[in-house]
Amino acid sequence: MLLDIDVEVFAGADHLPVIEVLKQVARGRHDWRPTTADAVRATSFVANMDAVKIRLPALELWAQKEAEAAADRGGSATSSPDGQPVRINSANVTSAAEDLGRPAVLVVENRIGDGGFVQAVAEALGDKRVVHALRKRWLKFCHSGGTGQMAAIAVDECGDFSMIVRVAMLIDSDRSGPAELGNHRKVNEAREGGVPHIHMFTWRMVENYVPFRVWDRHFPYKTAKRKELRAWTPQRRGYEHLKTHFVGKNKSMPSPLLPTDMRLNEADFHELGPDVVNELRQVLAMIHRIL
Repeated sequence: MLLDIDVEVFAGADHLPVIEVLKQVARGRHDWRPTTADAVRATSFVANMDAVKIRLPALELWAQKEAEAAADRGGSATSSPDGQPVRINSANVTSAAEDLGRPAVLVVENRIGDGGFVQAVAEALGDKRVVHALRKRWLKFCHSGGTGQMAAIAVDECGDFSMIVRVAMLIDSDRSGPAELGNHRKVNEAREGGVPHIHMFTWRMVENYVPFRVWDRHFPYKTAKRKELRAWTPQRRGYEHLKTHFVGKNKSMPSPLLPTDMRLNEADFHELGPDVVNELRQVLAMIHRIL
């Protein structure tokens, strides 16, 4: 998350939250791109900590590098494609430090199935930031157990943040055709409850975005079903109930849906339809806004 830190926080009465915020920046979890003058103030603040025998070697190294980076940028702060930076000042630095230290939350229907799908998509599309955030546990999946209570759970997750609500929701549309509203009511409930970032899949559910290679792995013995799947147009395939297609109503789909030992790439998703990769990148962009 891009931060805009008012350097007056360095003169505040409580240095602990300021240090916590800078530690997050030094670790690469959040980003601050100060002007040269602000970078000098930060360097001075870190040096003063060292003078009173508060050892912060990671911050010292960061401050030195950031001062050099600010000079290379010509002294100006830079913007971010992920949206407006979060303004941090003396009045809110304590709340900001708490919120920035918590994992960002992506509410999904199934932590293993949908969570594994998101991770596989990030790896396949080369989104190193999301992959890294998952490995560092800076991003967590919240299991909602289906769409029934999903909006309420997402709203409840927002309550853990006092200032910077770092919560997003990824929900199936459950539509059997493009003209249906699907889960729009649940999306509206979540939005009205304060969930800032929501993506409802265009197609029916996450299974409709699973590449052909995965179905070949899961169901090598169902040749006719896999052949039929490939023969459908992208739109029809997008709204078919693939659980019914492959296993019937009373059986479970494979879990995790995308095998952890299977390396997918952008081409695997692109062959599903011309708009699939673009939509999946929109999902990843949404996640960036809460990281």
